[in-house]
Amino acid sequence: MTQPFSAVRHPSRPPDVDALLALLERRGLEFVLVGSVAAIAHGIELEPGDLDIVPSTDASSLRTLIEILRELEAQPLGPFGEWIVEPSGEQRWIARPTTDEELRAWTPEVDDIDSFDHRFVTRLGDLDIVPRLTGTFAELRPRAERLAIQGRATLVAPIGELLARLTVPRRAKDIARVAALRAIQRRGG
Repeated sequence: MTQPFSAVRHPSRPPDVDALLALLERRGLEFVLVGSVAAIAHGIELEPGDLDIVPSTDASSLRTLIEILRELEAQPLGPFGEWIVEPSGEQRWIARPTTDEELRAWTPEVDDIDSFDHRFVTRLGDLDIVPRLTGTFAELRPRAERLAIQGRATLVAPIGELLARLTVPRRAKDIARVAALRAIQRRGG
């Protein structure tokens, strides 16, 4: 039997953004911030449900990410599944029934970037690793902006990238975020 990645199962909860960013910085992980915390960095007021990152996908970075996930006592929130592309071009998550045993037995593979594509419950709150869905690190890095988040200079996806990702796939919870980001974009912020 495969040894579990983490024997501890933490409850799903909002992220301790400062503590998570401090850990990622201390470990030297290259990533671009996307999602709700990126929207906050651009001036949107909201409470993040998780910290979304697009990590560098070179083997060294992924090994560092594995060490970070171990330190965080991370386990996928679940369920497992896959992203499919609709005929319209929109992506949709297709979940499959997933047992608690499968979640506990999860392990990442450096040579399989999709094995990292999960929202994780951790001791510091929820962390969402999105290696491709919002664009890859190589695609986002050249346009990313270094913004201060709780005093830390962090690479953040630009508003245009966030808007592109918040509108495909469309989710009801993103309607207000899209409107607020567009307003900031129009003001030139």
